[in-house]
Amino acid sequence: MQEYFKVLDDLSSFRNKKQVDEYYNYIKKESSKNRHITELIRLKKGRFKEFIEEFIPAYTFSKSAYFPEGAQIKIIIGNQGYDALMKLEDGSIEKLEFTSYINGLKEVEVAKSLNEKGMWRSRLNSLETLEEKRTHFLEETKKNIDKKATKNYSDVSLVFSIHIIELEQIPEHHDYRLQDKVREYLQETTFNAKEVFLIIDDGGKTESIDDRVIRIK
Repeated sequence: MQEYFKVLDDLSSFRNKKQVDEYYNYIKKESSKNRHITELIRLKKGRFKEFIEEFIPAYTFSKSAYFPEGAQIKIIIGNQGYDALMKLEDGSIEKLEFTSYINGLKEVEVAKSLNEKGMWRSRLNSLETLEEKRTHFLEETKKNIDKKATKNYSDVSLVFSIHIIELEQIPEHHDYRLQDKVREYLQETTFNAKEVFLIIDDGGKTESIDDRVIRIK
C-alpha cells in the first residue's frame, strides 16, 4: 500500500502557477491509471488528506487574480496555524490558511460506497429534503466561520472554501443562492486576519475561476 503514497512524496514544494497545474494534472493522471490511488484520495488516507484539503484549494487559488505573477506556493505539512506559504517575486512570504466545513462521517460513507460499489445514491427522504440539507450546511459553515473568527490570524490570510455542487443544482428554485448567504455572513463577521477569501466549488470550470475566488476583506 505504501507504494501508492509515493506519488505525493513531492507534495510540499514551492511551485509557480504552471508547476502547480502540472502537479495537479500529474496526480489526476496517476489516479486515473490506478484505482488504489483513486480510493486513497476518496478516503483521504495519509497525505492524500493534505492533497484534498490543502493542495486543491491552493491549486484553485493559484488560478485566481489574487495569485501574483511570478509567485510560488507551497503546502505545509503539519500544524503551524497555516496551511501554505506564498512566496512573492521580491522574496516576501505570505501565509495562507485553508478551511471549510467538512462532514467527515458523510465523506467516509460516500467514499466507501464509491470504492466498494462504484456508485453513490443520496438518501433524500421526507426527513432530509434538499432545503434541510442546505440549511444544515449553512449552519455548520457559519460555525466554522465563527470558530476561525475567535483566533488570531493577524499575519495569515484566511481562505474559506464551500463545496455546494449537490446543494446548488437549481439555484433559481431558491430565494437566493447558498453561496451568497455564506458570502454575506463572512462580510458581517469580524476577523483578526490579514485578508479573507472565499472559494466557491459549485462544479464550475476553471475558465470562470475569477467568479469562484472572491476577496471578502
